[in-house]
Amino acid sequence: MAMIGVLICWMAVCAWCGFTRRFGVFVLVLLVGLGLNMGWMVIGLAADPFEPHLIMALMAMALYGLVALGCGWLAGRLAQHWRASRVDPDD
Repeated sequence: MAMIGVLICWMAVCAWCGFTRRFGVFVLVLLVGLGLNMGWMVIGLAADPFEPHLIMALMAMALYGLVALGCGWLAGRLAQHWRASRVDPDD
């Protein structure tokens, strides 16, 4: 359950990066997350660094991050257009 919680928090940070359009920070968050995940699997689970299952898990995690970034970016665009289209009471 702890690993699922960490994954959800990591994906929330990726979505925040997309929402605020901070793509440089996203690359840093993605690389740190992939490094920690690889470290956990190599040290904690005694996996070989070039094992196909480990590489597939890292690729899946990278895609999770990219999808979270895309969802955050889309939400940011929707929020921006929502604010731009509101009617002021003075008009």
